[in-house]
Amino acid sequence: MAANDHEDEPGATDDGADAGIGNGTGTINPRLSDVFDLTIRQDEVSFVIPHLKEDLPLSIDPFLLWKSDSAEYAALHKILLSFVEKVRSEAVGGDETRAQLLLSEVAEPVELGLGYAAGTKRGSALGPALRTAITATFRDTPQLHSGDINHIELLALLVPKVAEDRISDITASVLKKWLAEYSGQQSKQLGIPTQNFRMVGWDEGRLDWVPFTRQLPYNPVDGSPIILCPLDLLRRLPWINYADYYRSTYAPLVLPPGRSRKAVPKESVLAYNRAHYDTVKGYVASREANASLCTPDPLFTPLRFTTLKRKLADLRKLPTGRAGGADKQFEDLAFDLLSSLLYPELDLAADQVRTISGAHIRDVIFHNDRKTAFLGDLRDQYGARQVVVELKNVKSLETEHVNQLYRYLDDEEIGRFGILLARNPPPRNVAQNIVDLHSSKRAAVLCLDDGDLELMLQLMESGRRPIEAIRKKHVEFTRTLPK
Repeated sequence: MAANDHEDEPGATDDGADAGIGNGTGTINPRLSDVFDLTIRQDEVSFVIPHLKEDLPLSIDPFLLWKSDSAEYAALHKILLSFVEKVRSEAVGGDETRAQLLLSEVAEPVELGLGYAAGTKRGSALGPALRTAITATFRDTPQLHSGDINHIELLALLVPKVAEDRISDITASVLKKWLAEYSGQQSKQLGIPTQNFRMVGWDEGRLDWVPFTRQLPYNPVDGSPIILCPLDLLRRLPWINYADYYRSTYAPLVLPPGRSRKAVPKESVLAYNRAHYDTVKGYVASREANASLCTPDPLFTPLRFTTLKRKLADLRKLPTGRAGGADKQFEDLAFDLLSSLLYPELDLAADQVRTISGAHIRDVIFHNDRKTAFLGDLRDQYGARQVVVELKNVKSLETEHVNQLYRYLDDEEIGRFGILLARNPPPRNVAQNIVDLHSSKRAAVLCLDDGDLELMLQLMESGRRPIEAIRKKHVEFTRTLPK
């Protein structure tokens, strides 16, 4: 990340330069609930609330369908395997053209907002080379001629360039009809606006792709459809995956003791797997035997208390200013602390850098979904749909620091409430400037310091919520306002 404000340049003024956020550009990293102004809290719904400007680094793991006690999920896994079996049977039966035509309908479903691809790869389909590699694997692996495939994830252990994200793409493409139906039902229950969209999905009865129409949520910016994905189907890596196979099965079995795990190219490992299919089957059987350990991954995992305590100790040792990269270290440590300490009351929206007069300013931005009465009051009083925390590794806050944050907050979608995190409490003239801003513009800026981070840790250790430190600071601030 870029450096913080120049500590020795308090007179800097806003020249209009900005890193593309704030100043009227709207909500940072908006979610579906934000654009329609819906109070839908992530901890109260069964699906991922989609982010409209970036994908979440998660994927659908078909193993969670396989291991589920749900009859509906078991039926979905059967539908998924019906697609794989149809492709396999066509490839083995001599009609590779038909098999590749079926594979050509598979693409990364951008409607889900999941995945790791960037740039032009987003939404990409299976290319000709990959389709050929899949059909050739079915054709040239004798053990697959009988159709002994119970997990689509096997493809990632046999076919070059079929990574874990492609397993998710195939799964989502084949199950798109069900996912669309689920999305329509959830939207109806929660009052999410929908439009009618025409798509293509896999039909288990016809064993072919068929068009269908559904009422789906949509992105009001570009009118594109949105598909909601159940939280209980998502993992960062599928349970059956190449990295785990290499570590747990291939390396101990094939490599001499002490040889590097990364010594063998993946294509060589996959060639070995195709020639020793029983080894792959043994690995899959071991993953099935440990299915109880396979659980969905949470959207966010806060750091443990001991880790947070260590990070705070590291932060308090840092000098102020930029020398030796202290500002960047402060920003990184403060980000880690705040994102975990304020969870789950505040969900992380973004960690971004903006530029004013050549100075780089790092912010931590949270979504405010009214999860406490205090946060509801902030949203009602200041329109604080998001809470912006500006990070300053400075010995003493300047009036201009407050003004910079205020200009950023002067946006009806973000709100008029922000936080300055510095190393020490603000001087009297800075505190008075904050009071004056509130009197003239009804904007509130709270100043936190190292001691407030310490208080948050103490609250957590005592079983209370760290967000109470923010509420305490706000109460103290309101007492300074003129009656």
